[in-house]
Amino acid sequence: MSSHIHSELHEDFLHKSSKVDDVIKLLHEIAKSSKEKAEVDISAGVTDTNFIVMHRTNVTKKSKSLSKKTISGKSNTNQMTFMRQIDVSEEERKKAREERIYVANNFRRLGNAEYRKTNFDKAIEYYTRGLTYINDSAVLFVNRSLCNIKKREFKRALLDLDHVLNHLDGCCLRAWLYKAGTLKRMNNEAGYEECVGNARRFNSGNLQYIDMFLDKMRSDF
Repeated sequence: MSSHIHSELHEDFLHKSSKVDDVIKLLHEIAKSSKEKAEVDISAGVTDTNFIVMHRTNVTKKSKSLSKKTISGKSNTNQMTFMRQIDVSEEERKKAREERIYVANNFRRLGNAEYRKTNFDKAIEYYTRGLTYINDSAVLFVNRSLCNIKKREFKRALLDLDHVLNHLDGCCLRAWLYKAGTLKRMNNEAGYEECVGNARRFNSGNLQYIDMFLDKMRSDF
C-alpha cells in the first residue's frame, strides 16, 4: 500500500472549516439579508406633515375632460333644438297660430254668452283661457276689462285696458272709451277727459258712435 495519503483524507479536516459549511453559511446570510429587507416598515417616520408623494393620479384632468364632454353634450342638444325650430316653415307657424286663434275665439264666444247672462266671473274665466292661446288679442283683454268694470273691480279693469293701449293697439276705440268710463266712476275727471279726447283723435271716423257711447255711459256703465 502506498504510503502517500491524500491530504484531505487526514482526520484533521474535522477540525478545519469545510467549504460546504462556508457555502451554507453564506446562503443563510443572503436569505437573512433578503428577509430583513422585505420586512422593512416603509411607513416608519411618516407623519401628517412629513411625507413624499411618489405618484399622483391626474383626477383633475379626468374631471375636466368629463365636464367638457357634458358641456359638449348639452351644446349639441341646444343646437339640435335650435335647428328644429329653424326647420319649421313660415307656413307651418302660420297654420299653428290660426289653430290657436280658432280655439281662443271659441273661448271668447263662451265668455260672451256668460256675459249676457251677467255671469261675469265665468265670462272672465273663459276670456282668460282664450288668452292662454293668443296673448296678443286686444278683444279678449277689452272684454275681460268690461266684466271687471261691471263687478266694480276698476283697478283690474285698468290693468287690461292699459296693456291694450300701451302694448297692443294704442288707437283701440273700445279701450279708450272703457277707460274713460272707468276713470269717470273713480271720480277722475281729468283722466276721463283725456281718454275721451284720445278716442276722438285716434278714431275721427267714429265720432257719432263715441257721442252715443258717452250718452249711454251716463246712465248705464
